[in-house]
Amino acid sequence: MADILAGIKGAFVLSINERPEVREWFGAFRFQSVRLKYTVGDGAAKPAEELIISSRKAAWRLL
Repeated sequence: MADILAGIKGAFVLSINERPEVREWFGAFRFQSVRLKYTVGDGAAKPAEELIISSRKAAWRLL
């Protein structure tokens, strides 16, 4: 996926689970870790981290 995103002409923003291998795969792009809570159905919220990856610095203004 990182190779495909590297080849597009436009900008992108991708949200994906925070994992060490994801940082390695997408190391050519800008990224920021975001802490949040996942909730499924009526279950208890669980802490999690999401990695926001972008081809442009301006995307961070959205966070």
